This record gives sequence, structure tokens and C-alpha cells, in this order.
Amino acid sequence: MKKQGQRKEPGMSSVSPDWAKAIATPLAGQVLAIAFGLLFLFQCMILPLAGKAAMGGSGSPGAGPAPTLWKNLVFFGVMLLVTLLTGGAAFYSKWLRYRTERAPFPVTTAILLGLTVALLLAFVTGSLRL
Repeated sequence: MKKQGQRKEPGMSSVSPDWAKAIATPLAGQVLAIAFGLLFLFQCMILPLAGKAAMGGSGSPGAGPAPTLWKNLVFFGVMLLVTLLTGGAAFYSKWLRYRTERAPFPVTTAILLGLTVALLLAFVTGSLRL
């Protein structure tokens, strides 16, 4: 008896076929991209929790960092990782469609993902505290 090999779709060799087909649907890509955009907006809204405003206090003489600074930094870091993971999933979903169905390249998702990575690098290096 001969075994018949399964035909692999290009770009999906390292992912199980069922999972890859589910995430490569247009609906999954759109839902992930919208969630990523909203999370990025929220990330920009909570930026003062970990930025210059949190480190310098209110700006009045004698004011220092917020007493809950470490909680703010932990929350900001966790939300940044959630945003990054959602953005990575959204880009991957749209990239699978780009590779298999020749859909348009996800430029907006790629740009937002790049900005999120830049925000992560600024957070890790302490550049947000300047």
C-alpha cells in the first residue's frame, strides 16, 4: 500500500493545518486587527502611568514619584505584552492570507506592530522616564 502525502499549503508548514486554517480566515484577521488597534489606543492612553508624569510627580516643588509607581509599571508592562501578542497574532493571521490567497500585505498592522515593539524597547531601556 502506498501512502498518499498530504498537500501542504505554502506558508503553513510549521503550524497544524486546522489551527492555521482557523486563524487565516478573514474574520479572524479582522477581529484580531481591531482588537490590536483598540489595545494600542488603550496603551497610548495609559502611557502617562509609566512615563515622565509618573516619574516626576505633579511638577510642584518637592513632589516625587507616585507611591504606586511599581504597580503602574507592572500594569503598563503586562498590557504592553498583551498588546504585542495580539498584534503578533493579527499580523500572522493577515500574513498567512497574504501568502496563501494573495491578499494585500497588512501594512497598517505591520506599522502598529513596529510602533508597539518600539514602545516596548523604550519601556525596557527606561527611555519613557526622561
